[in-house]
Amino acid sequence: MKTMKTTIYSIICVLMLLNVTHADGNAAKGFKLGFGFDRDFGILGAIGNLNGFIGNDGVSVDYIFNKDKLNPQMDWYIGAGGYGDWDGELGVRLPIGAQLGFAKRWDAFAQIMPRLKVDHDANFGLDASLGVRYQF
Repeated sequence: MKTMKTTIYSIICVLMLLNVTHADGNAAKGFKLGFGFDRDFGILGAIGNLNGFIGNDGVSVDYIFNKDKLNPQMDWYIGAGGYGDWDGELGVRLPIGAQLGFAKRWDAFAQIMPRLKVDHDANFGLDASLGVRYQF
């Protein structure tokens, strides 16, 4: 049952990501792909203001609603999103992070995410993630 719930959640996240990509007139604009740690080690992608991750422990999708420059190479941001782990844990989170452009078309990011687990027993926690992405 837990696997079924997580599978359904994952499918919904992918469909949301595809819908936003289709709604954008230029789907490849701002498309990034990379690897990092979020729900353990995995693959991450970004399209416009949407960040997604599929890893060993689960999936996550975040919408970045505020981004500002700290200097020419570094931005900070805040967003809202959700996650689902392969063991059935579901939750919402608030990613706060920074990204650094360190080479042409490459960036690295680090973020912390206060989270609220919303399945069987609700509780608060704090997660962190980091990764490297290439912009196509």
